Amino acid sequence: MRLQVILLAAAAPLVSAFAGFGNNGASRSSLSPWSTQSKDSSSSKLSMAFELKEGQSSNMFDGPAPLVKERDACGVGFIANTKSGDEFGTHKVLQQGLAALTCMEHRGACGGDGESGDGAGIMTQIPWKLFDKYRSETCPQPGVGMIFLPRDPERRTAIKEMIEDVCERNELGFLGWREVPVNNDALGPLAKAVVPSMWQFFVKAPARLRNDDEGRDGFERTLYLVRRRFEVERKLRGLVWNDDDDEVYIASLSSRTIVYKGMVQSCILPEFYLDLKDEDYTTKFVIYHRRFSTNTNPRWPLAQPMRVVGHNGEINTLLGNVNWIKAREASKGLAIEGDVEDLVDYDNTENIVTMCNTQDVPSVLEPLIDLGRSDSANLDAVFELMCQSRHRAPCALMALVPTAYENEPALADNPE
Repeated sequence: MRLQVILLAAAAPLVSAFAGFGNNGASRSSLSPWSTQSKDSSSSKLSMAFELKEGQSSNMFDGPAPLVKERDACGVGFIANTKSGDEFGTHKVLQQGLAALTCMEHRGACGGDGESGDGAGIMTQIPWKLFDKYRSETCPQPGVGMIFLPRDPERRTAIKEMIEDVCERNELGFLGWREVPVNNDALGPLAKAVVPSMWQFFVKAPARLRNDDEGRDGFERTLYLVRRRFEVERKLRGLVWNDDDDEVYIASLSSRTIVYKGMVQSCILPEFYLDLKDEDYTTKFVIYHRRFSTNTNPRWPLAQPMRVVGHNGEINTLLGNVNWIKAREASKGLAIEGDVEDLVDYDNTENIVTMCNTQDVPSVLEPLIDLGRSDSANLDAVFELMCQSRHRAPCALMALVPTAYENEPALADNPE
């Protein structure tokens, strides 16, 4: 499972990059692949072996217009080096990932102020050297939460207390808070006006989980379920304000990966998050994403990568997908009331994610999918649940983004 998480992180962007072009998604390009614009030889930028005479036009073909002329789609990719450095990787890999993210700037969009971005971000291994003070011999790899909190101190304190209470109630030993060092002056006016307060929190694995690979999987499931409990508890306590300082969002909560993202352009990400310039920030892989928002307005939580996926494309079957998920959730046979109270026991958490209908009981866990989120966020939520319920990452992705089989002779007899 440990290797699967690393491979998941590396594989997700590759598959997601094509998600908009299969039968489960739609490309954001507005031109036909064989648009006459792509055959406009006078605009060719390919190197010529000879100079053209005056009035003469090139007969070179630049390529399909959506590939060479259109730039309105998210940029996504990854860099990995599993051989250099120690078990925590190197800072060089992070630098290379940030450089690659900057090269994706043409795939993203900017705000009306010309400075804010639709979103940019990275997912990496947790930089344990950077967080060394929160580690110990008995807890070498705690759970790390990356959270966006309200700017107002009183609201922020109330949310923190709620999170600590929920963690303690579910046997997650609370190790402390860390204010993420940021530079708000690097932000554009639109992003700065609504920037959340950035914090991280650290929790110790429950004592009744074993400290082996199986126990680590159980720890990840507990973190996953507790994260979905936070929003329910927040509403029960009336900690919802419905204004521009109401943002409470967990970008990641894991003992394996962490996400740094925001409503910024690519080059601003390391200027805003000062951790990304610290040489103690080491990793063996980086997933990077630059967002072009088309069906939702830019918001800090909607920047990518999401918690497990970096996605490019609009899902043109979204309504059907949402209803299928609701139907599948409702078909699960284990009653949720009473069975979901224990979010720690290894077997019980496995039963919850595998057998319980958690979608339609919002008083217990936050609903799995929500049309108030982006299509990418909902895809991420379903993919995350499938991986938590022991689906292998490649199989889960093939189920969610199946191969386009129509008019494909090689698949004519095997559409499944």
